[in-house]
Amino acid sequence: MIDTLKQWGRGLLLSILAMAIFAISLGCCIALILLVVSMEEGGDNLSAHTVPLTQAVVLLSQGIGFTTSSITLTIMPLGLTMLLIALIVSLIKRMRATSPHALAAGLVGWLAINTMFRQGVEVGLTDGLGVSLLKCAGLYAVAAVCAVCANAQLRHGVAKLIRDHLSASVRHCLTCGLILAAVLLGVYALCAIGTVVSWVWMNHDAMAAVFDMAGMQTGSRVLTTIASLIWLPNLCVWACSWLFGAGFAIGELGSFTLWIGQSSGLPAVPIFGLFPNPVENDILRTALMMIPLATALILGLLVVFLPSGFAYRPMRMMHERTDKRMVLDLVYPAAAFCLAGALVAVCSAAVFALSNGSLGEHRLAHVGVDVVQSTQSVGRPTAIGLFAAWLTALVATAAFFGIGWISRRVSQTRDTHRPPRAAAVARTASGTTDANASGQSTDLQPSDSQPKEEQDDKHEPTDSPSTGIGLP
Repeated sequence: MIDTLKQWGRGLLLSILAMAIFAISLGCCIALILLVVSMEEGGDNLSAHTVPLTQAVVLLSQGIGFTTSSITLTIMPLGLTMLLIALIVSLIKRMRATSPHALAAGLVGWLAINTMFRQGVEVGLTDGLGVSLLKCAGLYAVAAVCAVCANAQLRHGVAKLIRDHLSASVRHCLTCGLILAAVLLGVYALCAIGTVVSWVWMNHDAMAAVFDMAGMQTGSRVLTTIASLIWLPNLCVWACSWLFGAGFAIGELGSFTLWIGQSSGLPAVPIFGLFPNPVENDILRTALMMIPLATALILGLLVVFLPSGFAYRPMRMMHERTDKRMVLDLVYPAAAFCLAGALVAVCSAAVFALSNGSLGEHRLAHVGVDVVQSTQSVGRPTAIGLFAAWLTALVATAAFFGIGWISRRVSQTRDTHRPPRAAAVARTASGTTDANASGQSTDLQPSDSQPKEEQDDKHEPTDSPSTGIGLP
């Protein structure tokens, strides 16, 4: 009983510490930004709105949007969301609050604190109490799952359970599929980050022009730019959709794809100046859209043929000639590719959906990507590339079997037209018998005949007189 109470207390302390660290750090940054902006731009003292604005941003980082008289903001800052999840995970691991009682108490405390934050905001919230608590519980649950999965003892237990119920081949197949999906998503993320960097490099002048249009001073520019970094992951997600051909939209005021880049009447938000122009070169545009297919094809071939992957060897299959072994060696890569393709599609759809939101109620009601179209632009070429890698292994196997079959047929054909050695010997023997029967003589010596040299030795000259004529 005492241990249970300790676990409950540890969970409540965990939620209080996590919210305190996150809210205080965020509040200090917001206070600094409001102070600098109010000093440079003049007007009312904006620092008085630090606490309610901090509460609103904390709720926004969990997916709960807010509305004011001028804007409606529901775009979840994925940068803050990831930082909050990482903070909760770190505290759970450090406080060793991974027991069910501690996690349940932490969840109750987390929901209670967010409920108090809802009561203190000065703006309207877009979600009701039930939906808000559900979103907060979902974020805490994701952090708790990540922390529990990082527990070494739990990992060893799960690994033992898997080893007891799954064969080594199936485990290797699942591992290859998971690693392949993670590597594919990592490559796509790097491509998206590189795209955002290229946007900044090419369009920073346009962003400076928006700052000049808004009349912002140097301090305000620096701090607002730093503050906008909390939406940098959202921008990277949109860049990924743009890079692979789906594009993104800023409500009804702007549409950006590889073919078009038009906008009219966008709000004077500096980060909007970074949005790209269309790609005029058809070859470059096609190459950009082929990135997921080429990446999946290359990685799929590496997984099939590398020793750390499935180490598939068509020549080995020719020599072993085991139908079951051949089928399994082709089925396992196919299953791993199916798993990787499904994970890439599901994760992409989830990230695309989380990156969207709104900046208003009418023409800016939807800001972000088309989830279905963007998921197809990533998932479809990935699946095609993985299928092409598996098909390459199948074609290589068929080619080796074809070459082997042709070589065997050629050898059999040569053996058919070439007389056997035994028959040749028999024909030779029969020909000799017939020759003897027809009266032909053969120069066969008797078994006791001596060599020619010995015969010549017997007929050497002696001391007796000779006529000089030898007998034959």
